[in-house]
Amino acid sequence: MPTILDFVHSVFTRVYPKDSFIFKEGEESDGNMYFLFHGHLMVSKNRPDAGDKSIKEVFPGEFFGEIALISGRARAMSVQVLSPSAKLGVLNKGVFEKLEKTSPQFLLLLLKNTFEKLNRAEVKLEALYTEIHKKEEESKGSEAPAVLKEAEVSETSETPDTEAAAVNKES
Repeated sequence: MPTILDFVHSVFTRVYPKDSFIFKEGEESDGNMYFLFHGHLMVSKNRPDAGDKSIKEVFPGEFFGEIALISGRARAMSVQVLSPSAKLGVLNKGVFEKLEKTSPQFLLLLLKNTFEKLNRAEVKLEALYTEIHKKEEESKGSEAPAVLKEAEVSETSETPDTEAAAVNKES
């Protein structure tokens, strides 16, 4: 039975120069996932109101692109080379399918890594939610005094009319 080491020879490497993209957000999946052997990468997401926003950095020993490989969906983010060059291992769908049949350790590692990514995203999402909720509360708090001031103004403006009406009745 083949082991993960047998498939390492099937993983080819590719070197990318500085500023080049491994893939761009929205591109169809090429059926590859990547392992960074050497270099430094940036993962970014396009924001309609702010352009490309850096999400995280990738360092040697990390892998990425597994979700598009497994799901076949378009790339959710862009990955660009920050260092003078980057050497990546490229695992294509054919090798991945062989690994999934013969190496449960590989799948477990991939699953653990994916869960870690999801957990980090969940923590960031919770922090953003808290920040948004706090800003909403602050804006409600700053609106309250304005509402109170309006109420005070309407109360004071009604008081003279009420007093004037009372004076008119007495006259």
